[in-house]
This record gives sequence, structure tokens and C-alpha cells, in this order.
Amino acid sequence: MEDSNLDFDVFIIGAGPGGSIAGRVAAENGYKTCIIEKEVIGDKGRYKACGGAIGWELVEEIDYPEDKISRSFESLELHHVDGDTGSKKGKGITIWRNVFDKFLSDMALNSGVTLKENEPLIHIEKNNGFYRINTNKGKYTAKYIIAADGATSTTLKILGWPYFTKENIVLTITKEMKTSKENIKNKLGDDAIHAFFGIESFIPIGYAWLFPKAETITVGWGNQINLVKNSRSEFKKFENLPFVKNSLIDSKLNIYKAHLIPVGLRPKIYENNVFAVGDAGGIVDPISGKGIPYAMMSGQIAIETIKNCEKRDKLDKLGTLYEKNLDRRFLRVLKAKRIARDQIFKNDESLKRFLSLWEKYRSSEIVMKRLL
Repeated sequence: MEDSNLDFDVFIIGAGPGGSIAGRVAAENGYKTCIIEKEVIGDKGRYKACGGAIGWELVEEIDYPEDKISRSFESLELHHVDGDTGSKKGKGITIWRNVFDKFLSDMALNSGVTLKENEPLIHIEKNNGFYRINTNKGKYTAKYIIAADGATSTTLKILGWPYFTKENIVLTITKEMKTSKENIKNKLGDDAIHAFFGIESFIPIGYAWLFPKAETITVGWGNQINLVKNSRSEFKKFENLPFVKNSLIDSKLNIYKAHLIPVGLRPKIYENNVFAVGDAGGIVDPISGKGIPYAMMSGQIAIETIKNCEKRDKLDKLGTLYEKNLDRRFLRVLKAKRIARDQIFKNDESLKRFLSLWEKYRSSEIVMKRLL
């Protein structure tokens, strides 16, 4: 190309957690790196439909600032619609994704990444061993592509990659309900988040949640997409649960949004120097839907795999080693959880047995030690 400033080693589509971490690691390892983001990033920028609960170990790992924490919690309260309850102890925080993502993208910028906001991808194709990328604002070239643009990835759609099977996609609905700190304290507790389950009369494969932030309650519902008959009426069933209905008194709707979450791997996560990370690859906990830490780790692992394969002159092994490295860190466990998920949601008896174990053990321990 005429302008060498538009030529990159690593080109990342999507400035969420996976894309920003991939960008930071790439830049720190000497790769000329660009991230494009279709929306504007900022503390008051794009809204992402997300429960926004993350564990304390991640807070410490990235040294997340206290003033950016919406609320801290000490437990996940478990509710079955037939009245059974439980409590899973564990420290964590709730965050707004726009604030969290801005923090991570700033880290990438500080590492030397070129970040282009409000610049959606238009087209991408491979030519003479390099990718040519067209956006609404420019044309670029790159050797490696990181697809970090979510479950409905435009990148992978343009490249013709297969989509997730219907059994591996969950439809979620999120409402952000504005309320007062006092109301949250009185109705939900000062240091708890809440999850709701029930196969027979509530959600066949999935769950719902109330995750309080500073002065907002994130009200969420998710069900395997091919089992959804009428999402609005099924979500309304959740809102009409006595506990939920009482919790939302004196609250006002601020945002209403639907979103897709993968709960199983995409049929492929690598091809021809293109890596799918985070939701784009289905690298998400199939039981809880937790995706932020796995997006961040997969972004880092993609870059580390590139570096190691270049160093050892084994670029033909990129895909094999990417998945092998993911497996070594966490993917083997997520694959086992995807198998276990079908057993957990087989019936309410099996679900309750899992919830009872989950109070005492991590879900990974339950699955890998076959405690079910």
C-alpha cells in the first residue's frame, strides 16, 4: 500500500476485553498493532448488555481501580422457582462494561496500539499472504487477524466461517432498572447478587439474574435460543416472580436490550492466520455464561501462540498450538462443562443437585471431579 502507516502485523476487530488484551500483548511484544471498533469507546460511550459480574481474582490481576467498581459482593444467592434457595460465597464486583472496556482499551493504547473508534468493518480478504481490510474510513493490510467482535462476528461472517449450532446459542434479554441504593440494600442486600433457576416451569436451559450496580439493578434472562417460544412473555414470567417483583418496586426502566451469548465452541476457532477469541469463538463458560476472563485469556494466548510459532518457525502449526494452548489453560474444562451442561439441565432434580454442590465447590471442580 502507498501509506505504510496503514500496514500492520496484527489487526484486531473489536475493542472488548479480548481485543484490548490481545492488542496490549501484541504491542508489548513488538508487533505493529491496530484495533478497530465499530462504536465509540468511553466511560459514557457504548452500552454492552452484560450482567457485569467478575471475580475478585480478576480485579486484583488487572489492578482495576476502586472508583470504577459499581458494587462489591460477597455471595451469589441461588433461587429455584419452587422456593428452594442457596448461597454461594465468593468475592467479586459488578461493573459497567463501557467503563471496564475503556479501562482495558486505555491499557492497549498506552502499550502503543493504534485504536480507531466508530469504524466498522466493511470487507476483508486475503491477497498474496496478507489480509486487506476495508472499513468505512480506510483501507489496511495485516498479516494476522484477531476476530474479537462477539458471537455475531462480522469478521467471521465475511470470511465465511460456519456459525454456532442452535444448541450453542443463548438468547438473553437485559433491562437496566434505575433505583436507589437504599432500595437495593433493602430488597437485594448490600453485598449479594441473585440468580434464578427452574427447568419445568421457568427456563428449560438457562437462568435469570438480578445483579445490582450502584443505583441500578441489571435484570437479565437467558434461554437456549431454539427453546424460546415467546421471549417477551417468558421474560415477563421472570419479572412476575414475587421476589423479583418486590425488588423492582420503585425502579424505572433505563435500557432494554436483547443479546446473544455462545455456550459452546464455534465449529472452528482458527484458519489462515485468523484467530477467533472470546465470544466470537464461543470461548465462554457453558454453564454460567461467564465470558470476560476467557475473552481476555484467549486474546493473550492468540498473540503468545503467534510469537512462539514465529520464533520456532512453525507457522503451519498456529491453529493446532492455539487450541492446545487454550486447552492447557482452561478450554479442556470448558469443553467438559459443555457436556455436563446437558446433564445439569436434564431435569429439576439434576439441576438442584448441581446447585447444592455449587454452593460448596467451583463448577469446574464439580465437572472435572465428576461430583454430579
